[in-house]
Order: sequence, then structure tokens, then C-alpha cells
Amino acid sequence: MYKVKDSILEQLKKVPQEPGVYLMKDAFGKIIYVGKAKRLRNRLSSYFHGVNKHPNKTKKLVVNTVEFDYIIVNSETEAFLLEANLIKQNQPKFNIMLKDDKSYPIIMITEEEYPRLVRVRKVEGKGRFFGPFTSGYDVNLVIEALKNIYPIRRCDVPLHTMKRPCLYYHMGKCLGPCTGRDVHEAYDAHIEKMIEFFQGNRQPVMAELEKRREEAAKALNFELAIQYRDQLEAVKNLTYYQKVTDVKLDNRDYIALARLEEDICITVFIRRDGKIIERENHVFNNLIEETDEEIIEEFLTQYYQEANFIPGEIVIPGVPNTALLEEYFHQLAGHRVHLSIPKRGEKKDTLVLVQKNAQEYLAKFTDRIRQEQKRNEEIGIILSSIVSIDDIRRIEAYDISNIFGYMSVASMVVFEDYKKKPSDYRKFRIKHVKGPDDYHSMQEVLTRRLRRLQEEGFGKRPDLILVDGGKNQVSAAMSVLQELGLSIPVIGMVKDDRHRTDGLFFEDNFIKLDRSTNIYRFFYQIQEEVHRFALSYHQKLRGKSLAFSVLDDIPQIGPVRKQKLLAHFGTIDGIMKASLEELQAVEGVSTSAAQAVYDHFH
Repeated sequence: MYKVKDSILEQLKKVPQEPGVYLMKDAFGKIIYVGKAKRLRNRLSSYFHGVNKHPNKTKKLVVNTVEFDYIIVNSETEAFLLEANLIKQNQPKFNIMLKDDKSYPIIMITEEEYPRLVRVRKVEGKGRFFGPFTSGYDVNLVIEALKNIYPIRRCDVPLHTMKRPCLYYHMGKCLGPCTGRDVHEAYDAHIEKMIEFFQGNRQPVMAELEKRREEAAKALNFELAIQYRDQLEAVKNLTYYQKVTDVKLDNRDYIALARLEEDICITVFIRRDGKIIERENHVFNNLIEETDEEIIEEFLTQYYQEANFIPGEIVIPGVPNTALLEEYFHQLAGHRVHLSIPKRGEKKDTLVLVQKNAQEYLAKFTDRIRQEQKRNEEIGIILSSIVSIDDIRRIEAYDISNIFGYMSVASMVVFEDYKKKPSDYRKFRIKHVKGPDDYHSMQEVLTRRLRRLQEEGFGKRPDLILVDGGKNQVSAAMSVLQELGLSIPVIGMVKDDRHRTDGLFFEDNFIKLDRSTNIYRFFYQIQEEVHRFALSYHQKLRGKSLAFSVLDDIPQIGPVRKQKLLAHFGTIDGIMKASLEELQAVEGVSTSAAQAVYDHFH
């Protein structure tokens, strides 16, 4: 019979009855499940009471949960969408149903001479974006309703290629810019009305749909009346898209502070490409004599001083010298950085939410903070004894990976004070090494990164470098350090035959790690993080762009033949596995070109 740990039961008593998202973690600190709740305490308590009566999956989740965390939000809808973001970010193994690559639907008004209204899944390309929305069904109904009310074009072909107007023009559902008539004024007016709709002025559309529904019902056209009824309901439902994720092409950080006795917590919500992707909590206990604004200002200068990326806007409760800090960040970032101190509105609401999370972290997780400090001290002592350095604060970890043996990439993740620092993560495309050559790829990446310490002052100097691998990867890193005249210890993180963290390689010695220790869990976390970051980069490179890049180095294969090869075989893997005869059978690929492709992969 399973018995819940006393520490978890004690923590459950402190969980608030508010909407939010909770994160279950295993013994290695890895997130294994993300869930949402209208009342956090009730939902979390349901997991840890009557465990033996749970279904097998739930029981397995609870048994593997060593600790949990949570983030408070304003509503169930915000919890719903934040949950989706966190699942996509962390890919927990118990979240099966939401592990696909889809995101919530977004509505786009394209940037063209005659714009179109389309549904998309990503914020990319030029145009106006609205959303994301919780229901794809409602989005489809609303788009159809708007197109019926405002007769804009539905086709996606260049207008000058159309020889005659389509059926929608003859039905009165399109102004017909393809006819050659100048309809800019009326067309632009319709677009403005739709923009107003998505900015909150829904009443004109709702009134028009209600009018059409009544007219259809009076004419006994009940099928059409039902369509208008459903569209009207979709418009009403569409008002409930959330605050935590809004779609704009800028990036923004929210920073707030909370106090509890001698402890201070500064919480950072990191938003990139319109989505909250990370929450960071920074706890201090030696700033009690300073004001909140002074602490925020000091934190800002230290947090962003060596950061690889500074967003265009930082939302804060206040600082003593706003103009001075903005000028300072301008010089650091190379672009304008606005310090926003909102008094009301959505930014203020989100900032209050961040501050609430900081308060909760201090009030509910004081014991965990103490345990984490003790753990970090233990890890620091062990690392210092291995590399003979007393103060290890910044650790950089590197991993080399490739797709199909080609398109090698590298990832760099950073841990400061034994915590992740995502703002300093870096991705590298291997430029000068051909094929799957981890040794020379590691040399290239570390040369590019560490040379900038001398030439451009990029980032902080690492106190310790970790490489994913054993003797060869460590040798590659040491050769670069020797060439650059740098003295930084390098440790290789070695995996066993089952691709699990096994031990460390340092100065020609292998150090076996005990899986039950904190030092093992720390290196396991780093290996998982650097691997995850590399995989996320690969996901962006897959598809046709991957095939084109892999084929770039083959003689006689230009853009046209690339297209033909990809169209014929479907994927780069298919091209690589094709026989010479199969390659020669592709239309437009000569015998010599087919031979070049075959020789390249064989």
C-alpha cells in the first residue's frame, strides 16, 4: 500500500484555493505532468488522498511524484492555455493527449494590397495577428461569419493571374478586386471593421448576425437560421481568449518582488513570441535594508548585464532611475529597451499576477528554498573537490547533434548558481565541418564561443565547461582552450549503454555517479536540458529547409533539381536511401547529377 510522504501532505495544506497550473516533478526534478485547476488545493489534494483507489495511470503518476510546484493565474481559461504552453515547453511523459506540435488557433489579416482573413497556427509572416483562441471550432465559425458580412476575397492566388471572377463575386460575397476595378476604399473599410472586431468592438457583427438569423427564421429557412445562431454563439465565446498568452511579434519580461521576513523573491515571467515560456524565481536574504525599487534596479542591472538577449520591453513595478536604465540597456542590447511601469490595464494585471506568484513562492516554499540552498552547497563542494576550484558559479554545457548524419547543430545551456539561466542559452549551426564529426564540431563551436570572450566580451567567462560525451569531446574542448590560452576545467558527461547519465570524465579519469545522490541528479538535469534544447532547434530545421541544406553541397544540384528530388522521394531520408537507378529515373535529373547525389550519400 502506497503511503504519501509527510512533506507533500504538509505542503498541500499551504496550497491556495485559486485557479492555476500545477507541475508534478520526479526525483530528478524533471516535470512529469502539467495540469490545470479551478481550485489548486482541491485538485492537488485529490491526487494524494485515496491513492490506492486511483486508476493505474494516476497511481503511477503519484508514486513517481516527489514534489510539486504551481503557478497562480486569473481564470480557468488562462490556466487552460498556460497549461498548453508548459506542456509544449517541457513535454512531460504523463501528458499524452497534448503532446502534438499544434498550438491554439490564431487569426491573421494578411499584409497585401487586398488583405485576406485566414486561420494560422503560428505567428509568422507579415500581417496583423489576433488570438490565440481556445476553440478552433469557434474560430472557423467566426471567420465564416466575418467573410459573409464583409465581402473580402477568399482566394490565395495572385490576382493578376485570374482570368475571370470566381463564384463568390457573382454571389455578392466578394468585392472582386480580380476584376480590375478599383475597390480599395470599400475593401479597406471592411478590413478596418474586422480589425475593430478583434480589438473588442463585437456589437456591430453580433447585431448583423442576429438580424440575419431573424430574417432567415421568418422566411422559414431554418437551416440558415441555425447557421447564423451558431455563428452568433461563436462570436460570444470568442471573447474569452486569455491574458497570459497574447500574440504580438515583440518579446517582453515581467518582473516583480515580494518580501517575507528576511527573504526576498524576485519573480520573472519570460514571454517570447507572444507566449509565457518560463518562470524564474530568484531568492535573496541580504537586501533587507534596501527599498523594493532599489532592489529591482540592482536586479535588472545584474540580470541583464551579461544576458545574450534583452527583450524590447521590461514591465516592472518601478525603479529610481528609469531613463538611466533604459540608456544603459540600449547600449547593452544594441536596440531600444522600454521600461514599462503600468498603472492600469492588462500589463498591470499581469504584473500583479507575477508579484502574487513571488509571494506564494516565499510563503509556501520556504522549506524547499532552504533544502535547495543545502543541495546547492553540497553540489558546489563536490564540484570544487573534483576540479580544485573554490567558487563555481557559471557552468556552460554543450551538446552536438545531427539529423540523418547531416546538418550538425550544437546547443549551449547555462546554469548559474546551479539553476538554469535560459536567457543565456545559445544555438549554433555547424558551418565548417561536413558530416557527423562530433570532435571537430565541438572544436568549432567552442572556438566561436570562447574567442568572443576576448574579441567582443560576449557573456561571462564560464567557471566550468561540460560536454556531452567522454574522452574525445573533452579532448576537443581542451585543444580549443589551449589554443586560446584559457584555463577553464572541462568535464565530460558520460552515458551508459541505455543512454542514461552514468558518470563524469575529468583529466583522464572516469568518476562513477551514484544515482541516489544530488550530484547525479544535477548532471542528469543538465544532460536532459542540453539535449532538449538541441532537439527544439532541430524541430525548426526539419522539412524542406532541411533537405535543401543537406543537398546544398552536392555538385550539379541547384534549386530546380532540389525541388524535383524532394517532390519525387518525399523526404531527405528517401533521397539518401535511393539507388542510383532510382535517382536517374527522376525527371530533370541527368545521369551525372544522379551519380553526384548517390556518391555524396554513399
